[in-house]
Amino acid sequence: MKIIFWVMGFLAVIYFMSAFTQNTRGIDGTNQRTAANSVKKLKRFMSTQEQHVFETSYGVLGAIKSKEGPDVFLPFVDGKTPDEIIELARQEVNARIAAGDPDLSKYGSWDNLVGLGSGNSGKTSGGKPVPLQPLRNSIRGGRDEPVPVVPVQ
Repeated sequence: MKIIFWVMGFLAVIYFMSAFTQNTRGIDGTNQRTAANSVKKLKRFMSTQEQHVFETSYGVLGAIKSKEGPDVFLPFVDGKTPDEIIELARQEVNARIAAGDPDLSKYGSWDNLVGLGSGNSGKTSGGKPVPLQPLRNSIRGGRDEPVPVVPVQ
């Protein structure tokens, strides 16, 4: 009976070990499915603003690298962290804007492409940077007064 408990305990350790030892710090570019799962896991630990910038960076890199060939993107992002993906996308976009890419030149800069430029971030007249506004407000207001329902005619 002790042997059965030891074997069950050993199997339980092996089963749960995989959940604790997975590398969620980078993207697994083995195939499209593992890359999508890696991106999903990485986004769990980000704020909404960081998720937006990371998703935009990942999508822009995918679009840029797909022009170079069908098998270029996954090896390019394999093992990269979200910060590296964002920085690579920033460099690629700025280089292509400088080269006059018609798809990207309309944005003018990386910050405008991801929605951080002109309206949300910049400098005030005093030279102090304006803090970025969150994409959504996580604080809900009170619901003391019910909203009147208008019947449809």
